[in-house]
Amino acid sequence: MSLEIKLNYPSKKRALIRKKILDWYDANGRHDLPWKGKDIYKIWISEIMLQQTQVQSAVPYYKKFIDQYPDLESLFQASLNDIMKIWSGLGFYRRAENIYKTSIRIQNEFNREFPKSYDEILTLPGIGRTTASAIMTFSGNGHYSILDGNVKRFLSRFFSLEINNSNLNSLWELSQYLLSVNRPSDFIQAYMDIGSLVCKKSNPLCNKCPVKKQCSSYPYKSGSAYKSKKTKITEKNIWSLVIINNKGEFYLEKISYDNLWRGLYSSPVFHNESDLMRWSKSHKIEEFIEYDIFTFSHKLSHITFTFNAILCNIKYHKKVSLSEDNWYNLSDIDFGIPKYQDKIFNQYKSIYDYN
Repeated sequence: MSLEIKLNYPSKKRALIRKKILDWYDANGRHDLPWKGKDIYKIWISEIMLQQTQVQSAVPYYKKFIDQYPDLESLFQASLNDIMKIWSGLGFYRRAENIYKTSIRIQNEFNREFPKSYDEILTLPGIGRTTASAIMTFSGNGHYSILDGNVKRFLSRFFSLEINNSNLNSLWELSQYLLSVNRPSDFIQAYMDIGSLVCKKSNPLCNKCPVKKQCSSYPYKSGSAYKSKKTKITEKNIWSLVIINNKGEFYLEKISYDNLWRGLYSSPVFHNESDLMRWSKSHKIEEFIEYDIFTFSHKLSHITFTFNAILCNIKYHKKVSLSEDNWYNLSDIDFGIPKYQDKIFNQYKSIYDYN
């Protein structure tokens, strides 16, 4: 079926599809999401969090964030460290940086109000076409459809289209073509809910789909061309130098280089043991390394890290070349740290009876 034909569905058939999708949503959709409503600020925060994060994982972080920063004015008072701390554990920390950068832009360029123009929203850090469309539609400022992973999968199966870069514009056209102009926000939420709950990546629940009779791929065969590719898991080794002084303080550095945890604080980490030893020698702490190694795994959606943590117990400071400003007692940490650093602290406490 060509795109031209797909975009010339009889109006009655298109209306039927919309009705079936909305009826399913009314009965089965996720109506209790905490960001439901027209508050454009809260919708923006939720949409940034939902980039590369599933709903069930985002909800507790969203609630915590909104409790701390219920509106733009409260967010304007937050530093990047404040936002990083509350984001700690959610991952993909550039999103937190983008929230901070956007708050600065809104203060300087938009008279302290979140913009309500699609083109202006699209210029904000970390916002692409789908996020801008969702913000506009959910806040009642437009009729824009979306094309996130769930919607791509649903449309590609429904219309028998491959998902690739060459036909993304076609999928966008189809997504907008089906959009209900009477209930646009409910419809795009229904899109996402069907993709997440019914038209799943693997083992889709075709018999529960409200539009299975109209679907070109029904019943969906797991070996068909529309099967989503499995995420390739990369494995990486990381070496961490856990430095503690005679006061029980840990040496932590802010991660400034471009990686997954930029902006958070961590024990020094290295790609291999040789780099760790060179660094310790240059900072004159080599003699304090105790070579007690504890190992643990830290899994992300696309990477599994194996951390090798080595203890370095500093007995005195005279010749040590470490900044005096980077020592922290665990009870005084009020900034964001990666989840792996939490694991390091917990492991250290369990092994060495740290209080």
